[in-house]
Amino acid sequence: MSSQSYRARLVDTALDDVPADLAITGGRLVNVFTREIHPATILIKGERIAAVLAPDVGPVNAKQIIDATGRFIAPGLIDPHMHIESSALTVTEFARAIVPRGVTTVIADPHEFGNIMGKSGIELVLAEAKQTPLNVLLRVPPRIPELEPHLEKPGATITFEETCELLALPEAACLAGDISPLFYLRKDAYHYGLIAETIRLGKTVSGYSPGLTERRVNGYVAAGAEDSHTPHDVTELREDLRTGLNCFLTPRPKHFDREQFRVLAEMLKAEPMLDTRKISLCTDDIHTNLLLSQGQLDHRVRMAIEEGIDPILAIQMATLNPAVAMRIDRDYGVVAPGRYADIVLIDDLQTFSVGEVLHHGTAVYRDKTYLHRSKTPFRYPPAAYSTIKTKGPVFGENLKLRVDLESGSATCQVLDVSGPRKAKRTAEIPIVNGIVTPVAGGDIANLVVLDRHHAGGKTGRGFVQHCGIVRGALASTVNHNVHHLFAVGANQNDMALALNRLMEIGGGYVAALDGKIIGEVALPIIGMLSEHTLEELAEEFAVMEEVLQYGLGTGPNGHLLSFSFLCSPVSLEAGLSDMGLVNSMTLEIEPVVLATNAAGVVKTSELV
Repeated sequence: MSSQSYRARLVDTALDDVPADLAITGGRLVNVFTREIHPATILIKGERIAAVLAPDVGPVNAKQIIDATGRFIAPGLIDPHMHIESSALTVTEFARAIVPRGVTTVIADPHEFGNIMGKSGIELVLAEAKQTPLNVLLRVPPRIPELEPHLEKPGATITFEETCELLALPEAACLAGDISPLFYLRKDAYHYGLIAETIRLGKTVSGYSPGLTERRVNGYVAAGAEDSHTPHDVTELREDLRTGLNCFLTPRPKHFDREQFRVLAEMLKAEPMLDTRKISLCTDDIHTNLLLSQGQLDHRVRMAIEEGIDPILAIQMATLNPAVAMRIDRDYGVVAPGRYADIVLIDDLQTFSVGEVLHHGTAVYRDKTYLHRSKTPFRYPPAAYSTIKTKGPVFGENLKLRVDLESGSATCQVLDVSGPRKAKRTAEIPIVNGIVTPVAGGDIANLVVLDRHHAGGKTGRGFVQHCGIVRGALASTVNHNVHHLFAVGANQNDMALALNRLMEIGGGYVAALDGKIIGEVALPIIGMLSEHTLEELAEEFAVMEEVLQYGLGTGPNGHLLSFSFLCSPVSLEAGLSDMGLVNSMTLEIEPVVLATNAAGVVKTSELV
C-alpha cells in the first residue's frame, strides 16, 4: 500500500468509515502536548494511530480491543543519545531488555562498531535492529577516527563520502556529537562540511560541550551544534539552555546525579515560567548489571519523579521533548493521529510501572512476558569475532616506564579522575632501578595502552591518580573511542597477565592479582559485546564489579563503566593513547615525565 493510500485509510478509520485494527479503551491518556491527563479512546490502523477520541464519541468500531481501564496510556519512551555497545549486549538482547520497560525508540551512536570495523560495522547494527521491535535510529559518527594517526592509531576509517551516505539513510536522525568541541571552535573544515550536509538534509547537528561557558559555548552553538548531553549541574544546564541548546540529562555519579534532579525540581517550582521543552532525559552509557537492576530510560524517569519533578513533565522529557529535539516528532514521541502506535500502558504513574507495550500497533510485551520472536536469529560475521591483532604476548618488563636515572624521583604528568571530569596533574613518583614506580598501595597506578588493530606493538605508558586500584590489575578492550587494549594496575606483571588473557578471550574485562586471574567477562564480538542473555551477562558483570571493588581495592565506588573512559584522549582534558599522553585541549602529544630528580639535581626529561 502506498503512503498516500495508507494515509487515506487512517482518515477513513478516524471518520469511522472503516473499522480500526485495534482500539485502546478505558484508559487515561498522558497527553504530552498539553501536559494533562484525560480519558481517551485510541484507534489504530496498521502501524499508526488514526484517532484519539473522547470516550463518549460513540461505539468503538474495531477488530480488536484492549481494555486499559485503570491504566495510563503514554507514548513509548525515546532515548535521544545512547550507545548500545556500552550495555555489552547484542541489539537483539538489548531490545529484549528495554522494550518491556517502555522504551520503544533509541537514537544510537554506534561509533564503537565504526571505530573497530568501519562503515560495515555500523551497517551490522542497523541490520540487526530491523529484526527487533525497537526503533533504532542512527546518530551518524562524524569522525572515524576522531584523532589524527600521530595522536592515536585508528582501527578503521570512515571517509567523508561514506559519512554523507550514512547521513542520507532514512534511519539517520542526526550528525552525532561525541567529538571534541575543539573541532567546532577551531573551525575545522572537515567537520564544518558535515554540518553543512546535515543541515541540507534537514537533520540535527548533535554535540558535546563539557564545561564550555560564556564565549566558548556561544561559539560552539554558532558553529551549528544543537544539543549537548554534558550539563554537569543545574548551573551549566541553565547556561546551555540560554544559548538555545537542547539539553540531554545523563545522570551518573558526579554528573547531573540524583541531587541535581532535586535541585532542578526545586528550581522549576520556584520559577514556573521556566521553559522545559528543551530538557530531555537520556542514558548515554549503561552496563548490563545496572540495566537489569535499575532499568534504562525508565530509571531516569523514575529518578526525576522521585526527586520532585511532576510525572507528566518527566514523561514529556522522555518522549515529546527528545522527539522534537531530534526532528522525529512527525512519527514518534506522542500518542496522536498519524504517529506510530508505539504505546505504553502504565499501571502506576509514580513508579512508571509498565503493564503492556505496543510497537507499531502490535503488542510486544504483556503480562510480564516479552512477546517478540525473530524468524531468523541474527548472526554476526566471522570478522566481528577477530578484531584483536597484536604483535604477540605481553611481558611486564615491556610495560615499565624507564628513565635515565637509577634512583630518585620523576616529575610526571598524571591523569586525575577524582573529579567529574578528567584532569591532568603533576606528581612526584619514585624511581627504582631506572623505572618510574608508584608507591605500592598509593593513589597513583600504572596505566598502559596497547595497539590492538595493527599488530605493531605500539604502547603508550603513563599514570593515573585516584582510580581506586591499589593492588593487582584490570585490563579491557572497552576503551573509548578507538578501543585499544588498556591495563591499569599496581604492578606490570599482573597487567601483562591480564592483557594476555584478554587477547585469549577475544576482548572484554580481565582482572589479575598476584600472578593469578581472579575475574573476567568475555566480550568476543568486536571486543565489546557478549553472546549471553541479559540475565547471564548481568551476573557476570556483578561478580566482576565485586572483584574490582574487593579484589583490586577500589571499594564500593569502583565501577567498570568509569574505567571505559579512563584513557580516552578525546575526553577532556587529557588521555592516554597507544601513541602517548594526549592533551585533549590542544590535541598534542605531551611528555609523561617532565623531569628527573636526584640529590637536588633536576634534569628536564626529553621523553615523550
